[in-house]
Amino acid sequence: MYNIKAAAKILDMPKVTIRSWETRYSAITPARTESGHRLYSDQNLEDLKWLKIQVQDNGMKISEAVKKLHASRKKFIVPNNELPNRETLEYGEQIDQLFQAAAEMDTERFNYLLDLHFSLFHHQTVFFYIIAPLMVRIGEAWENGIISVAHEHMITHIVQQRFNQFFRIFPISPNLPKVMALSPSGEQHQLGLLLFTLFLRENGFSVVYIGPDTPLEGLEEMVAKQNFKLLCMSIASPKMLPLANDYIDALAKANPEMHFVLGGQGVDCEQTKENRWYLGSDVKIWQQWLDDQKF
Repeated sequence: MYNIKAAAKILDMPKVTIRSWETRYSAITPARTESGHRLYSDQNLEDLKWLKIQVQDNGMKISEAVKKLHASRKKFIVPNNELPNRETLEYGEQIDQLFQAAAEMDTERFNYLLDLHFSLFHHQTVFFYIIAPLMVRIGEAWENGIISVAHEHMITHIVQQRFNQFFRIFPISPNLPKVMALSPSGEQHQLGLLLFTLFLRENGFSVVYIGPDTPLEGLEEMVAKQNFKLLCMSIASPKMLPLANDYIDALAKANPEMHFVLGGQGVDCEQTKENRWYLGSDVKIWQQWLDDQKF
């Protein structure tokens, strides 16, 4: 890991340029020390070096170079299903540290640890193998009375901010259908929805994220007037499946051209029915579904 002075010297770049590319264009996400100082990984330096070449040698605008950098990593890396306990085996220490910071409501350390993990690992690894099992553990701790609702809300807010950061950096393909993402009324969980939205955004879809606990009222008019072609919903329990299907039926009447994807832990099997796909929470099935489509 390198501080910004060392990184600037290695790259032969002004520190102000490095900061600008990071903050204005989201080119990289360095880690930070507990006192707030930036720490750059070897991957961060490689990315900055590549961007420098595109800008200085090839005459590319930095905004376009950043889009090209992120687009080069657009193909979603499907986790290996042969390692179902991968997060426990490989990232247990990271999960434990984040959980401890959350339990102590130490937001500075929690954010520092997230910065560190994003600098060391691929962002998909952090979201799927560190953040996802962490949030499951947070939810279980809340249900068992170990942490308060305030704890859970605080961490959920921080995690959603991280998702939002990545939603903004991926280029959008104008040839792909416009997507709306939500969970039906009464469904408070949004981790599965956030993960699927990240998957779609990384594959070039323009997604309007509505969020959890969304009432049906007003949605019919929205999908009828706006150019949404695909609606994605996530449910955490099979008990929510009838309500989710009610949403689909109502919105299909409002916009007969719309198609629907239903995922999450509440969907226990992959199936296709008329204008809807049931994909569950397996990212490998998500990728297979996407590969099979002719958008």
